[in-house]
Amino acid sequence: MTKKLLIVLMLFVLAGGIAFAQKNTLTVDVGPTIIGLAVGPAIGAVASDLEGSASGFGIGAQYEFQLSKSWSVAGRFAYLGAGLGLPVGTVPGDLNIDLKSFSVEGHVRFYPLGDTFFIDGLLGYANLSTNLDGRVMILGSPIQVASFSPSRNYFKLGAKLGWRLCFGKDGGFTFEPSFGYSHGIGLGDSIQDQLTNKYGKADDFNDAFKYIENIVFIGGPRLSLAFGWRF
Repeated sequence: MTKKLLIVLMLFVLAGGIAFAQKNTLTVDVGPTIIGLAVGPAIGAVASDLEGSASGFGIGAQYEFQLSKSWSVAGRFAYLGAGLGLPVGTVPGDLNIDLKSFSVEGHVRFYPLGDTFFIDGLLGYANLSTNLDGRVMILGSPIQVASFSPSRNYFKLGAKLGWRLCFGKDGGFTFEPSFGYSHGIGLGDSIQDQLTNKYGKADDFNDAFKYIENIVFIGGPRLSLAFGWRF
């Protein structure tokens, strides 16, 4: 009985996809890539005393299904990672930090004019994990950081405005620029608090993670430049 129900469900989904031809959109978002490239300058802006090297990479992917002329739903996955190197004399000490975040989001879009311009609301889940390895001077005493890996989970909320530009009469190549803001509601101790609880307060070092967590990796203003195909 269960197998029959699954087969019926699969046929229903397939039939729905055929019936709603020209109402599917697959896109790849390079907005997180831009954020990844900007990790170094961003950290320099919020923690000017921490002068080191930074590199990052990010990417996003989304599938959108059009429910009607004015409404659609979408699922989105995004990844952002960065590596930071702090040389001797900054904290002082030498420290390597790897940060990785990913999010899984559900979106609802409203097209008030039924075509290009849209208003997007999101609800999702995100995770930020870090790994610290090196030697850092905290409170005047050298401490060996042995792969301490704090992490945190979040509920994500957000909204954005954007435009879906199709370069074909019946779909085809699509470009979607959009901008908005997202906010993460953290579960458990913040990355900053976990670092403070383990190593004590370290001025800009700990404070930098507050901004990295809340503005760069999980929340904050967001720019999306998505390219894809509508069919």
